[in-house]
Amino acid sequence: MKTDDKLEPVDLATLCSMLDFISADQPREEWTRLLMAAKSEFGDGAKSVMQAWSATAPSYDKNAFLSTWKSIKASGGVSIGTLIHEAKQNGFRFAPISKEERKRLKAEQRKREAQRKQSEAKERQEREKLQSDAKERAQKLLSERAFLANPEHPYFVKKGINGEVNRLSRVYQFAETLMIPVYQLDKRGEFELCSLQFIGPDGEKFFLKGGLTKGGFYPLRFSGQIVTIVVCEGFATGVTVALHYEPLAEVICAFNARNLAPVARAFKRRYPLARIIIAGDNDRKTEKKTGVNVGVVKASEAARLVDGALLIPEFAEHEAGTDWNDRYLLDLANHTAANEAAGGAAYG
Repeated sequence: MKTDDKLEPVDLATLCSMLDFISADQPREEWTRLLMAAKSEFGDGAKSVMQAWSATAPSYDKNAFLSTWKSIKASGGVSIGTLIHEAKQNGFRFAPISKEERKRLKAEQRKREAQRKQSEAKERQEREKLQSDAKERAQKLLSERAFLANPEHPYFVKKGINGEVNRLSRVYQFAETLMIPVYQLDKRGEFELCSLQFIGPDGEKFFLKGGLTKGGFYPLRFSGQIVTIVVCEGFATGVTVALHYEPLAEVICAFNARNLAPVARAFKRRYPLARIIIAGDNDRKTEKKTGVNVGVVKASEAARLVDGALLIPEFAEHEAGTDWNDRYLLDLANHTAANEAAGGAAYG
């Protein structure tokens, strides 16, 4: 939807003026959105301006800026209107300009718009090609190279699920690396393989290069009795939730916090009568560093989006942990210690 802000003609000089009204000392997500807004309008022409502005923040990291800027695509979905709105909220006002100047600025904007559309089309074609190639590689790896995962794999043992993982969906392995299929819901609402997540013995995780991740999921338990659907982040968390916290529910792994909402929304569209539960992580350490508990924020957003319930694990100040697998292992250790203490007291 168009707004007056988006219709205001801007150039790099105007961008600099607006940034004078906006602090660069922002939470990372808000800072990134402002970079996206500038790049969507000016492309790499705004790079030096946004870098100079970012450098005024106490937490400025040159490498972080460069990697973030490089990752922003033309089709990022955040327009210059976002930055204009932020500047206006902090007191910025457009200076009066002549008809000739307005005409010139609007002509420049139309030119940038055409260039942006070309860039978006090119990015879309490249993205679709990469996703198609990744889908083929995923299918080939699963059919030709994969074997059923060893239940005593070091990652399963570390997460305390080595005796339980085979009670749920199949997990695969290639050499020493676990392979978790990544699916999406196709137009018919069926599960379609689109990529793979790899988990090493040390817990390191990465996805198949170029594969679709947004909206991608892994059904840890999906029996077809669609009454309650739990959407969580990681694989081990999902196994724990499925077996110990929601044993009667369908359980879907969304892989990360930012993917909770797209996955929850897809399943709500496919199964509108199902009750959705978002089992989020409690990123307490991140909150202490940045002021934002990403796990709680994103899980809350996903729950509101589908009118679902929210489950967040709680921890005492002295306890280490962020997710439901951590909570389960802590409770199990406490229970074992209490039983050992009781047994020792009885013999004493």
